[in-house]
Amino acid sequence: MQVRQFLLMPLLFAGAALLQGCPSSSTPTDNSVATGNSSATNAAAPASTSADTSGAAPITIGYSDWPGWVAWDIAEQQGFFKKRGANVKLVWFPVYTDSLNAFAAGQVDANCQTWGDSMGPLAQGLPLKAVLVNDNSYGNDAMIAQPGIKSVKDLKGKKVATELGTVDHFLMLKGLEANGMTEKDVQFTNIKVQDCPAAMLSKQIDAAVVWEPSRTKILKDLKGSTSVFDSASLPGSIPDLLVMKSDIVAKRPRDVQAIVDAWYDAIDWWKKNPDAAVKILAKRTDTPVADYKSFVMGTRIFSAPESLAAMQKSDKPTSLYTSGQSNAEFLVKAEQVTKVPDYASAIDSTFVKASLAKGLGKSAPYNYK
Repeated sequence: MQVRQFLLMPLLFAGAALLQGCPSSSTPTDNSVATGNSSATNAAAPASTSADTSGAAPITIGYSDWPGWVAWDIAEQQGFFKKRGANVKLVWFPVYTDSLNAFAAGQVDANCQTWGDSMGPLAQGLPLKAVLVNDNSYGNDAMIAQPGIKSVKDLKGKKVATELGTVDHFLMLKGLEANGMTEKDVQFTNIKVQDCPAAMLSKQIDAAVVWEPSRTKILKDLKGSTSVFDSASLPGSIPDLLVMKSDIVAKRPRDVQAIVDAWYDAIDWWKKNPDAAVKILAKRTDTPVADYKSFVMGTRIFSAPESLAAMQKSDKPTSLYTSGQSNAEFLVKAEQVTKVPDYASAIDSTFVKASLAKGLGKSAPYNYK
């Protein structure tokens, strides 16, 4: 299994740049899955279907291997879509990048993606709405150092690897900044994140900035290696969302509300049934349950109040306004986008607010530190 990719390199989005993002490949379960081909003739098959109660075509949602997104399987398997009358089809993508391509090509109506990955299409003027904040990365993205290196400052002059333009490149820069350093203070080495464990084991590099499962693999296989900085130190910098086309939100608000309500039903069930919930997530991604539990704890699943707070304008790090600005500025500097987009217009808290008013999702599934 590969969990979080969150690449920020250009893709085609209706003839303009789109950005890659989060999870990479995983082994599909017995549900129908997307093939990974982003052409229109090979559009993703729905993973599951709930009843069409409105007479309109179901809203299709792309989702991939990340705890805050695989949790949609809980909503499906526990009957919460049906309970809410949610007219929706879930579309599983083993490769997250392909979900972005499918969204770009109009093969799905909505997608589970990072806030940073939404900056590219927004910069191109594509009308999108972020209707739900699923979670924040809370340690699953980390800087792992070779044995004997105990801090970020110890990396001065040493080789530090990650993938250029990714969220973990962003994390690396933030980690250096927090320690009074810049990229010039290290020997930055551009290596694909999935290749970083091998580079660490062969001692080609002194540190790697990676996401799960590369994080766990390095720490397990390289005795004495240490996590010297991770996303838990940057709360709010890596938000994961449900993003929809604006016309879907405008034309079908009742269906969108039913989907968001079903999400919070799933979160409430998860809190009451944590072991059963993790088994559902682990099965979907063909991962040992014990391993997936650690992935879950590195992902801060948001309650409805936390999601709503994240969608409000403030200078708090968890605010989408704050993370939107920092992610956009990083992408401009990395020459992935040409301008900071109007991300504020894409934030729509209407549906989370309504779910909370119904008493849904009042608390997260775990008591995070």
